[in-house]
Parts: sequence; C-alpha cells; structure tokens
Amino acid sequence: MQALIEMSEGLENLQRILAELPADSPHWSEAQNRFQFIDRLIFECLGWAHPNVYVEKTDELGGRADYIFGNPAKAILEAKREAAYFDFPSIGGNLLRKMPSLILASKTFEGAVKQVIPYCAISGASIAIVCNGPQLAIFQAISPGYQPLDGECYIFNGFDSYVANFAMLWKLMSPEGIAENRAYRELAHHRHPRIPPKASTVIPEPLKYRYRNQFQENLRSLSSLLLEEIEDNPELKADFYKECYIKLEANNRHLLLSKKAIQARYRRAGEVGVAPSAFDEIAVVDGGNLQFSDPSVAAAGSRPIVIIGDVGVGKTSFFENLYESLSISERAQTYFLNLNLGIKATLSSSVKDFLLSEIPRTLKERYALDIYEASFVESIYHRDLLDFDKTTSGRLKETNRAKYDDERASFLIDLTKKADMHLRASLGHLSRGRGKQIILVLDNADQRSFEIQQETFLIAQEFAATRNLLVFVALRPSTFFLSKTTGALSGYQNKVLTISPPPADEVVQKRLIFAGRVAEGSVAPATLTDIRVHLTSVVSFLNVTLRSIRANDQIKTFLSNVTGGNTRSVIELITGFFGSPNVDSQKIVKIEEERGNYRIPLHEFTKHALLGEYAYFNAQSSFVACNLFDIQSAADPREHFLASLIVAYLASSQGVADNDGFVSGKIISAEVTTQGFISDQIAKSLKGLAKRRLIETPHGHYREIHVQDSEDPESFYYRATSIGIYHIRYWAGSFAFLDAMSTDTPIFDEATREEVSKFAASFAISDRYKKTAAFKDYLESQWYAANFTINYFDFAALLSSQGETFQTVARHLTPGLPGGSKRAR
Repeated sequence: MQALIEMSEGLENLQRILAELPADSPHWSEAQNRFQFIDRLIFECLGWAHPNVYVEKTDELGGRADYIFGNPAKAILEAKREAAYFDFPSIGGNLLRKMPSLILASKTFEGAVKQVIPYCAISGASIAIVCNGPQLAIFQAISPGYQPLDGECYIFNGFDSYVANFAMLWKLMSPEGIAENRAYRELAHHRHPRIPPKASTVIPEPLKYRYRNQFQENLRSLSSLLLEEIEDNPELKADFYKECYIKLEANNRHLLLSKKAIQARYRRAGEVGVAPSAFDEIAVVDGGNLQFSDPSVAAAGSRPIVIIGDVGVGKTSFFENLYESLSISERAQTYFLNLNLGIKATLSSSVKDFLLSEIPRTLKERYALDIYEASFVESIYHRDLLDFDKTTSGRLKETNRAKYDDERASFLIDLTKKADMHLRASLGHLSRGRGKQIILVLDNADQRSFEIQQETFLIAQEFAATRNLLVFVALRPSTFFLSKTTGALSGYQNKVLTISPPPADEVVQKRLIFAGRVAEGSVAPATLTDIRVHLTSVVSFLNVTLRSIRANDQIKTFLSNVTGGNTRSVIELITGFFGSPNVDSQKIVKIEEERGNYRIPLHEFTKHALLGEYAYFNAQSSFVACNLFDIQSAADPREHFLASLIVAYLASSQGVADNDGFVSGKIISAEVTTQGFISDQIAKSLKGLAKRRLIETPHGHYREIHVQDSEDPESFYYRATSIGIYHIRYWAGSFAFLDAMSTDTPIFDEATREEVSKFAASFAISDRYKKTAAFKDYLESQWYAANFTINYFDFAALLSSQGETFQTVARHLTPGLPGGSKRAR
C-alpha cells in the first residue's frame, strides 16, 4: 500500500479542511462526522486509496467495524459523534499516554475502546483507532501476553494537535505506516520489556573459530581431492560418471516430501498452463545422436532449449554424464561443447568474446580440430573461393601465380578475422558438410549477473537460429522466472525441460565407494601415486563413513532432507565432515584400525552440520540449520514456536494449497493470527524461513530473488521444504540441536537463563548436558504456557520422540545406568 499524495500535500489539505469546518460541527452525528471530516482525513490528508479501505464491514460475531485498513486487516478505526468528547486529563504536548489513566478519566473513551477491541480480535488487526473528530487515539488491540487496556496509546487531542503533530500522524496512519505496522512497533518499544540477551553474550569468543589439527587438516585436504575435485580429473571422468551418476528417483523413501511435491518441483517453471518435461525422461542416445521422445523438443530447431534445475542439483553433471554415456564410436560423431560460465569468462570483457575464443579452443584441445588451419578454412569457404576466382584478383591465377596466391590468402584471412561469422561457418561445415552432431551447453550462466545471463541467452538464440547445432542453456528456476518476466526470455517461446536432484544418501554412498577405490588404487592407479602413502587414514575414514550411512536409516534421512535436494551441498557437507574440527576423526580412525566395524552415530554428523568449523552455533556456522526458537520481533516467549508452527502448517494438509502444494501468505497469516501472533511477527518469520530454505516460494523469492522491504511477505505463496520438515519432525527436539541453540536463543525465565549462561562456554559433556536439559525444560514449559489450539504441531511430542538422544548422553555420564559409559568425560 502506498499513499497517493506526499505528506506535505496531506498537511495542506488538512489545514484547508479545518478552515472550512462550520461552527455547528460539534453537534454532528457520527454519520455526519464521518462524512464531513473522518473520510476526508483518511483519503485527502493521509493519502489512502479507496480499494484499501473497507467500511461498515460485519464480522462473524455480528460486530460492524466503521473503517478497516488493509486486506487482511491491519488496523480498525471506530468513529464516534463529535459530541462524544473524550474527557482526558491534562495531556500537554505529550502524545504518548498510559491507557489506564485515560480510561479512568473518560467513560466515553472507555466505551469506544471496548467497542473496537473485539472487532480487531476477530479480524486479526493489531492496531485500533478511535476518533470523534477533533480527538483521535491509536493503541494496540492485540499484544501477545498483555491485556490491551494496560498499554500505551498515541493521543491527538484537538485539531491543533493534528496540525502540529501531522508528521507523527502520517507516520502512524498513512498507508505505508499501517502496512509496515509502525504504530505497533512504536507502542511495543514503550510497552514491552526488551528481548532478553542470549547466553552467547557471556561467552568470551562467541564467534570462535576452531582450527584443525594436523591429522584433521590432512584428512580434509585428501577427502576434498577424492570427493569434490575428482569429477574434474580428466583421467577419472569417464569412470566417475559411469559409477557415480544417479538418475532421479521421485519415490526416494528417505525424503520427507510427498511424491507429488517432488514431481511438482518445477511445474511453475514452464509456459503458462504447461508443465515442463523432465530431461532425463525424454532424452536418449541413439546411433550417436541425441534423440527426444517429445516431438516438441525435437522440433525446437532454431530455438535453444532451456534446462531448469535448482542450484546444486547437478545440471553440469547431467550433461557430462550424457556425453560420457556415449560409446567411443558414437563420440566420434559428436562434438560436445560444455562451457561453464560459472568458473570461466570472468576475465573476459563480454560473454560474446569468451565464446568466440572458447569454442575454437575447446574444438582444438578436445577434438584436435583447428578452425583456423589452412586446409579447414579452404574447405569452409570452398564456394567463396570459386567466386573469388571470377574476380579481378582471381584472374591473376593464369598470369601471376605468386600474386594470386597472396591475394587468395588475404581474402581468406579477411574472412577469418570476422570471428563470429567464421565460427558460424565452421560449425555449419562440421554439421552439414561432415555430418557431425554438435551439442553446445551454456552452463552456470545463473551464477553471473542478470545482464550477463541475458546476453548469454541472446547468444544462444543466435547460435540455435543457424540450425547447425543443438543449444542448451542451463538456468535456475528463479533466474528463468526473472528473465521470462523482465528480461531477454520474455520475447521468446521456449521449450523448457527440467533436471531434478537424485537421492542424497545414494549420491554420498556412490561417491564414497568410488573415492575408496581411487584411494586404494583400484581405479586409475597412476593418478594419485605421489600421495598414495598418505591415504591409509582416509581409506579407513571412508570405509567407516560408508558403513555408517548404509547401516543407519536415520543418517540417510538426515542427509536426504537437510540439504534440500542440493547435491553440491550434500557433497560439501560430507567433505567438511572429513577433518571437521568438531569431530574426533583421529579417534574414529584409531578405533576402526584396532577393532574394525566401527559405526559413526548420527549426532556426529549433525554436530558438524550445526557448528561447521565454529566452536558455538551462530547464523554463519551452518548452511543447513536454522534456529527455530530465536526471537526477532517482540518480547513474546510464544514466538519461540512461531517458525515451527508455520512450517508445520505448510507441511500439513490443513492449508488451502494449490495444485503444486503452495499456500497463500494471506492464508498462512490468517491461520497464525488465530494463535495470537501479529502481522509483524508473521512477516519476519516468513522472510527468515524463506531465506534459510525451510519454506520456499515458487521462484525462490528471498533466497535467490531479492525482495524489497516494502513488499508484503503475505503477497507470496509458500510450501514447506524437506529442510523445514526435518527441523520440526526430528532435529528441533534432539540433544545436539538444543545444545547448539541454547546459547543462541533469548530466554525469558531468569533462572534458566542463568543456568544456561553458567555453562555456555564449556565443552565438557556434563556441563553441556546440564545446560541443554535446562533449556529443554524451559522450552517445554513455554510450550504448555502458550496453549496453542492446533493439531498440526506438538512440540512436547517432538521432545518425547527424541528422548533417546538425551538418554544416550545420560548413560554416558552415569556408568551405573544400563548401557552407561565406564568412564564419563
């Protein structure tokens, strides 16, 4: 919502209206007062547009609100006749006053306040306004944990006060002020106590970085070589894709999303009303040529094919595997040009310059084909040379052979200097003259600026228009959405295909097996000869990790869900786990080498996922974990559970979802409002959850597409991701998660806060257990105190389901308990 006028214009209009008021205005009825003054104040002075204001609206309880601002309601104004004077005690120039004193002094004001509060409660509007013409009061109608009659309010007492304090009136009641909940925030600042500090404030170094020891450093370096960099090794690439590539399995049994949600992942990425096809379902290799079962793709002809896939989903791997799957004879018929704009072209002046140099370089290095070699140039321009012979210079062939040869060479040099035309002519000759299949992939353009992405697509369009090669442009859904709505793609009808992520646990297992074989020398034994002597510990750790994942469905579920379908993230997570300073890898290797058959427990994986390379949890320590219990908006302990409620509601079947599983932000807000939360709290939570990937919009807003602060989060649609679902069904009730979040969460109970703060900096497991148990009990008590009337989330049940994670630690600390450790650390 935006004001239709400037604030200065509103003040001028107010002064004019007041000058025109007749002398008998104090005797106006409510209706006359609204018509003569309040309507004009709202629309002419505060700049409201009529579609954003609703009047005389009856609610479910039979109440009738005079003015409702916004949809859903943000504020409600109750109008009174001007004679209904509010007999306030002496106010002076102070606009902010205590409600109890005003109510005690004026029964008329008390009646107006008690009349408007139910209207606000039933509609979810957090701000109430009462106005009798010359007097106007603004106060909080809904404030979680507090009674509305006990707070403060802003009082404009007389028309002179309107004029003198118009800047404040504009700030609180203009469309922008209401939309941004400024009145609520200003009043909350005076009413609520401050959010209590986090226990991390007592830690000497809350952002302490943990450094690896020499063993961990070696393990980390070698595992990075074996797990991350190995696919780029030309000596191993063919074997890697043969053994490690996995196609999509939509029925992955460890993923917490429904099969329908997985299949609808990219539904909105296609043209209007048309769901894009999955590339790996319609693309086949037949006789050395890439064939499509979908005739509309095969007929794409002069248009590039857009491949949509989320970040890290494996778009590059898909194309590399497509080529590696060809037999040697088939590869001889195909020129495969996979140009990665994410890691190349950064130093080029433009994408065009990069492609004009990179394509010839790739042809030369990969296929021993030099498009500037004399014999090749002559074969390209054979017809041009025949025409040249008919020219005056060509006539020299019979009279002056030496000069003819010079002129002919200059003619060919001039043709090759036109790099773009020469490249098109070369590709055309390879395709039509030599019968080669040419596949050009412009990959990772979405990692560059929006302008470069647009340039890339236009170049792809130009290449495809020659009909000499098959052109693919790989983009993220968010990038495609922006370009389709505002950029270069808006002028074209594109054929869109999709690439979906493979199951994360299977990706990890195949990589670990392959890495182990490389480390042992079973695959390309000459590749790692120089470091083979250092790989013994890595092989042991690889075997332990693989055995642990295979044997533990909890670890499979964890890996499949917390990375949200980002294959790159799951590899980074596992690679980081090798040599993590928060994992005693040397102890694990020692046990494996001495006893064998060791299995790493789930909490070791989650500890690394939570802390990364930091000593304590913070917003930067983890790229997968989100502190669901943090407080962002107001000193309201019920907000500990707001994020979980939103994710759980989206994961349930109770929201009115569309065919792709998305629920309107307005529906979410309306639901959560019934539990006593206000729009400001809900908006901040929606933004935070979307940024941390626990929920998502159809095109990645907040996470990949920047959203202006002025844009209402309720205007988007959302659905829960596997990351969010894993948080609320498993992680948020476990010892490891609560241990990490205890120092990063404001705690309202003083005794609990002191207990957590006392042990906040300690790494001793006994201190961590005391701290985490106190934090768990605190959250459970706050859950019961909140008394939410919902059936789609039960935090107490979540804690109960994860009770074994606490019992495991307790047994370790108490040797006498069944399964207890003989020696507690």
